[in-house]
Amino acid sequence: MTLLLGLKLFLAPLFVWIISVLQGKYNARMGGLFLGLPLTTGPFLLIVGIQEGRSFAKTAAHGVLVGQLSLIVFCLAYAFAASKLKWGKSIAIATVTVWLSGYIFNLINFSNLGVILTLFFTWAISLALFPKYEKPTDKVSAPKWELPVRLITAVLLILALTGAANILGSRVSGALSTYPTIITVLGAFSHRRNGPKHLVATLHALIQALPITSVIMIGLTFLL
Repeated sequence: MTLLLGLKLFLAPLFVWIISVLQGKYNARMGGLFLGLPLTTGPFLLIVGIQEGRSFAKTAAHGVLVGQLSLIVFCLAYAFAASKLKWGKSIAIATVTVWLSGYIFNLINFSNLGVILTLFFTWAISLALFPKYEKPTDKVSAPKWELPVRLITAVLLILALTGAANILGSRVSGALSTYPTIITVLGAFSHRRNGPKHLVATLHALIQALPITSVIMIGLTFLL
């Protein structure tokens, strides 16, 4: 098992647990704001920098910016689907959307300026087009048995995606790497139990918080 895979297997269930606690104590929006922070990309770039050097880490930071394009598309598609469909169909639509967009974005040779401008316009358009939703005022409730199931689901999903990426080509692997595991796991359980309002509020807050990660990644692409 590689160090990066080990990091994913550690961080994903950890953040699923943290966000579940935050949403249970505060609200769905708090979880989305937390998700928008560079909590997984930061450790990822640190390990890449140690293992492969600054130049590789700089390229990886550029790749994170490209991956954020797919994340925005995922959130928007998931929000629209969840507003009208049940949880299973919503995830299926969001999954196809993020993989297709990830594949397309990996075909484009973005310059640093190109990806920054594309990311800015994609982010602004997503906020303008984001569906109207009922703002939840209650906390996200879940039975105690559900939390360990969420953690196990996150680990299994990462292992499945990693296994698929090892079998498929580099382009498809790049698309798979953009898959937002944490929000998928949280969204599935939340949507199934509480309906779409908590999920959509989380997705909205996630998009709103993404510029924090973007600014950090932009800085790294120019400073490293």
